[in-house]
Amino acid sequence: MAKFKELKNLGKKEIESKIKELQLDLIKAKVTASKGGKVKIRELRKTLARLNALKNKS
Repeated sequence: MAKFKELKNLGKKEIESKIKELQLDLIKAKVTASKGGKVKIRELRKTLARLNALKNKS
């Protein structure tokens, strides 16, 4: 899980690409959630929320 301090240093295009990448990872994690990947889903959602907050702020 990426920390907010690390994410603040990303540029707008990097944030956009990271959001798309994490959304795909989230979809894949949801498919495999029945195998016990619920913690990973939570971490991905939190990181996506942080990135979206940064995106909306700038």
